[in-house]
Amino acid sequence: MTKQKITVIPLGPGAPELLTLQAAERLQEKNTPLFLRTRRHPVAQWLTERGIPFQDLDEFYDKFEDFDQMHEAMAAFLWQEAARQPLRLGVMDPASDGAVASLRNTCPPEGELQILSGVSAEDVVLSGLPGQMMTDGLLQRFSATRFLSAPYHPENPLLIIEIDSALLAGQVKLKLGELYDDEQEVCFFPPSEKTARIPKLIPLYQLDSQRAFDHTSALYLPGVDYQSRRRFTFQDLTEIVARLRAPDGCPWDRVQTHETLRPYMVEEAWEAVNAIEDQDMDHLADELGDVLFQVMIHASVGETFDEFSLTDVISGVCQKMIHRHPHVFQHAQGESTEEIAQGWEVQKRAETGSKTVGDTLNDVSTSLPALKYSIKMYKKLAQLPALRRNPEEIIAEIQALSQELTDGTTLDEEKMSQLLMKCTELCYRTDQDAEILLHRGVEQMKQRYQKVEKRIYQDQKEPEQLNLEQLNEYMEKEN
Repeated sequence: MTKQKITVIPLGPGAPELLTLQAAERLQEKNTPLFLRTRRHPVAQWLTERGIPFQDLDEFYDKFEDFDQMHEAMAAFLWQEAARQPLRLGVMDPASDGAVASLRNTCPPEGELQILSGVSAEDVVLSGLPGQMMTDGLLQRFSATRFLSAPYHPENPLLIIEIDSALLAGQVKLKLGELYDDEQEVCFFPPSEKTARIPKLIPLYQLDSQRAFDHTSALYLPGVDYQSRRRFTFQDLTEIVARLRAPDGCPWDRVQTHETLRPYMVEEAWEAVNAIEDQDMDHLADELGDVLFQVMIHASVGETFDEFSLTDVISGVCQKMIHRHPHVFQHAQGESTEEIAQGWEVQKRAETGSKTVGDTLNDVSTSLPALKYSIKMYKKLAQLPALRRNPEEIIAEIQALSQELTDGTTLDEEKMSQLLMKCTELCYRTDQDAEILLHRGVEQMKQRYQKVEKRIYQDQKEPEQLNLEQLNEYMEKEN
């Protein structure tokens, strides 16, 4: 069998004068077929002038709307052609070319992919940058289509190449607008096939209103630190927390421990719950930020005392979610809500080493508020089919206990405790959160009384001077 061999030759980002000597020599060889990714490149004309035959892959652009599918099809075609005889492929920049990446990924066992080095778009663009635009940090480099789905960090300089249309420029602008201000100065390189390119300094909002675009258009943004931005990333938050707890940081943040921070974790979580209750999404986003900050500062304290790191926190929850969702990550059978819930409990038992339902009761934290503690216990006990009782049975027991308390001369603490637990069991079996329900009920009672009290004072009366019947009259008016 003929060995499948493809040699990838870099054509450079523009004029033929950017070809390396090696690339120019390999392009002019006559013993193997030459393919160009596209005829729309200055080197194509250079080859034609020298009578060097080649075949372009432009027809693939018309067949596919999805670039990934197009690159895969190009690679399949080229490996098929290489089965007949070795071939050469000319692309602008092998390091960023999607078809070359697909050739790498699909290289057959008997295949050989040789990639030559050359002048990249990065070399040409960076050499033409105005001095004030150069900033420190690891350069992030993307093609425009790749950038739309790629993570990046604004603290490091960013180079985006191959912005070949106003539509693509608009999409790039929108993504950049998530972290940069509209007035952020950027360096735009207009279409040019010349070695010396003249960049333009423009505000970000003007990016998609430039006069022309093609595969040589590029954009450079300097690194912008978080103190100079109004939008931030997870990495920014990590750096801010580290700065607060540095030796010369905030005196309060610096001395916190897990124990001193404990009440804030509960407080911030409840404020987030209240925002959900109020259906106030802006407030919820703000409160979730406070909850996230609590996670970050606990992780920082853990790192300070060599207990655990933020990576440990993230790794732990990622491993847990992957392990507990085999129906998502391992394509396991069983996708109904009930089957998923049962699978969740099975996975948790495996993680904690619990062998019986009784063992799993020890997995519930005793530091939970009483209502939450009770609900969690009933959830664990519901692993037993006999204890998955219907609401009617529970209501009947609540009524019986209430009658016993009414008939007695003293309030029995044990029966009161049982009554409260039956109420939480009823909440659980009807998919309601007892903690939230009680909190909501107390809040409604507070607001109702405050309205009643205001009306009483408007009537020039004192609440303390009213008897129960009179007070009830006011309360009924608020129903």
